[in-house]
Amino acid sequence: MEEKATLADIFDFTFTKFVTPIIIKIVFILLIVLAGLGWLMMTIGGFAGGFASGLGFFIGGGILFVLSIVGYRIMLELVMVIFAIKKNTDRIAS
Repeated sequence: MEEKATLADIFDFTFTKFVTPIIIKIVFILLIVLAGLGWLMMTIGGFAGGFASGLGFFIGGGILFVLSIVGYRIMLELVMVIFAIKKNTDRIAS
């Protein structure tokens, strides 16, 4: 069974436990919130310039929001793949 990292493990200078797999979940949630706020700000700014502009920013911002979330997810999954490779090579080596 895999050990869970704790807050104290962040300050462990021996790097015996990895905390990135836990922190990465929080980072993904923050990225979704920030992308959503960006979409909201784009939409409000667009509607300040007129209805057509606001509608364009709402639709274009929605597409950009979805694409950015997909991009963030791919990027973070690549980081997780590195940790999975390390875990599997440790298992092979032992």
